[in-house]
Order: sequence, then structure tokens, then C-alpha cells
Amino acid sequence: MTKIPNSRRNLDLALERLHGQGRKAQQARTSMANAIVGQLLPRGVVKGGSALRLRYGYANTRFTTDLDAARDEGLEIFIDELAASLESGWNGFTGTITEREPAHPTGVPEDYVMQPFDVKLAYNGKSWVTVPLEIGHDEIGDSISKDMVDLFTQLGFPAPRPVAIMSLHHQIAQKLHGLTGENSARAHDLIDLQLITAHDNIDMPKTKEACARQAASRRKQVWPPTIVKGRDWGEIYDHAKEDLPVLPTVDEAVVWGNRLVVTISEA
Repeated sequence: MTKIPNSRRNLDLALERLHGQGRKAQQARTSMANAIVGQLLPRGVVKGGSALRLRYGYANTRFTTDLDAARDEGLEIFIDELAASLESGWNGFTGTITEREPAHPTGVPEDYVMQPFDVKLAYNGKSWVTVPLEIGHDEIGDSISKDMVDLFTQLGFPAPRPVAIMSLHHQIAQKLHGLTGENSARAHDLIDLQLITAHDNIDMPKTKEACARQAASRRKQVWPPTIVKGRDWGEIYDHAKEDLPVLPTVDEAVVWGNRLVVTISEA
């Protein structure tokens, strides 16, 4: 059995031995940090690109450093419970949480602006990784992919438990809603939608119901919508897709996305 690293330095050296230096090691470290915070979250659900990474693995999804979560209780209670969990820790990893000022980015619908925090993780008492955590205010499943489990077991840690994640039909509804909002800059959602449909058989009637309910509850869009290429979408899409198995251009992805909307709406 692999011996668990006894210090932060030895943990980082072990990661470099397994994944090399540079971007791959950074992805592994960040993915581990997200999964650790996921172990310690109180009642709620991981969503967004973080949920896809836990579901499909870090090697099969776009790289993102932040962790998105939706809570089902008051924000203050949620943060107090998370702070207590971070203090107790998981297998030598502990942490603290601090609030950041919410951003108001151009092109992001107000409904999608979440409350940001920084979770500062330490390993055996030494500062290790900061996880940007964004919390919003949802149907729950749980999952953690084999390659995410392997990140830990190859280093001697126990396998992390499955993390509560948003259901696929609800996540598709949120991504389509975000894509089609006024002045949306969420071209990366086209990548996530392609990955979801490539990996899973989607319950289209249930997804249609979730999409219609999402549009009705936000009262800003009609269902079904039309995806229209926005400003800077080409650059956003190209930066996010890296070498993932998705369509090569954002124009092709927009056409594909609108076909997906039709398929869902006709289910």
C-alpha cells in the first residue's frame, strides 16, 4: 500500500512524480483540492464545470480552478457549517474560508452572479491550495469518477466519498438558460453541453420540463430559446476547449446547440 505523504512538500513531490511538472500537475492538484472541499461541504450540491469534473473526470472535462455550489439553507448557516467542517478537516487537509466581494461581470446574467469565497486549504498545517468557491441559491445526485479517486489512492489516501452534484437535466437547463441570456459570455457552456451529451443518455422529457420551469421561474426568457453567438465567443470557446473531443469552432457549436434545443423542446 502506498504511504500517505507526511508533509506538504512530499505531497507536491509525489504529485509531480505521478503527473510531471507544469499544467498536468496543476490540474491534478486543483482537482484534488476541489474534491477535498466537496468532501466537507454541508447540505447542498456541486454544480457547473466542477460537477462535470467529478462526474466524468478531470482528464475529460475543461480545466477550471473554481468550485461552484448551490445551497439549500441560509447562507450564514451554510458558511458556519462549512467553516466547522474545514476546521475538522479530511485526512490531514484542513482549511479556512473568507468572503470576497461579488463581481458584476459584463455579459453574465444577474441570476448567475454568485457569492464568492476563498477556501484556503492546508496539508498537515502548511498552506497548500486556495480554492475559489462560489455559492448560489436543487435536484441532487452524487458521483466521483475513477480518475478522481485515483488521484488520491495513488498517493496513499483513502478514496473520497461521492460528492453531491446537480442532476444532468437540471444542469442542462441552467446552461441553456445562461447561454441564451442577454449579453451572455458563457460560450464555454457549449463545451460542457457537448461533453454531457457524449457521456450520458439524457432524459429528454425530464430535461424539457426542467428547461421550461427554469425559464418560467426566472421570467427573463421564453422556452424554447435560440442560441445566438455573442461577442468574444470565439475566443472564449477556443480558450476553454483545449484538446477536448468537441466541435472545433464556436459557429459549429452554436448550430449544434440549437439542434439540441429543438430535440429537447420536441421531446
